[in-house]
Amino acid sequence: MSDTKELPRKPQIAQAERKTRFLEDLWDEQEAARLEARPLDLLRYRSNLLGADLRITNFGGGNTSSKFDLVDPLTGESQRVMAVKGSGGDLASIKNSGFAILYQDKLERLIARYRGEEHEDEMVGLYPLCAFGENRVAASIDTPLHAFLPFPHVDHLHPDWAIALAASANGEKKMQEFNARYGHKIIWVPWQRPGFELGLMLKRAVEANPGADGLILGGHGLFTWGDTQRECYLNSIRTIDEMGQFLDEHRTRSGQPLFGGAAVTAVVADRETAVASILPYLRGVASSNRRVIAHYDGSEDALTFANSAWA
Repeated sequence: MSDTKELPRKPQIAQAERKTRFLEDLWDEQEAARLEARPLDLLRYRSNLLGADLRITNFGGGNTSSKFDLVDPLTGESQRVMAVKGSGGDLASIKNSGFAILYQDKLERLIARYRGEEHEDEMVGLYPLCAFGENRVAASIDTPLHAFLPFPHVDHLHPDWAIALAASANGEKKMQEFNARYGHKIIWVPWQRPGFELGLMLKRAVEANPGADGLILGGHGLFTWGDTQRECYLNSIRTIDEMGQFLDEHRTRSGQPLFGGAAVTAVVADRETAVASILPYLRGVASSNRRVIAHYDGSEDALTFANSAWA
């Protein structure tokens, strides 16, 4: 019997009331309809959309999952499985082959095997035994965080706007303000290192808060979910966008300049030429131990921070 039961849902906020200001809804209904019968393809599509925008999650960070039914190649019977981003993958570029696929019931049975937080590292060695069919993609340490949440589709992302709230000294209080301001019911869970114990903490937190539409892990990141892949995607981008709006309004009210204000003013007639001449030297210095590739960000946000007093 499954330990993960469906919980009552919070009524969805009308779409007209949840327009995004910063993020764009990139979901293509025709493309999604083409993939509808292949849930792993649709999960890959959703993941690629989320990973393509670094305001939503950082390169290589975050993970997505979907629970759906597949025919067991051994028994021929339908089985509930969970597909979750494999260890070390990147959402923007992940292919179907990058997802670990595991038996959902086997993952839930691991709860009875768990001997407590001091032994949680031993649980990682049991994840490969839950692999579905011939799938051998390494399941990440975040696997139980998705498996034990009672929702078909889950996004765990690290947007800067969410982390700004999660890492604030008064983050829990600010999350209460955010919930009241935007009509959310996002749960605050204190920081706990990713792993089996955290998966159980999230499970208990959702069970204790029926109707929750998201979860913030203190100092770490954001969890959002949905009954469909589309609903999950919309919940993610709208929640993240509203967090951006919340922080922008807070900054405006404070009247304080960003990052303590400008400390220097860089005046370069030909910035691109200057970068081209300097970057190879910096790359060479940074490659003394192992080879690296340099990346240049000349956006207004990057320059504002680089020239600021706090930088």
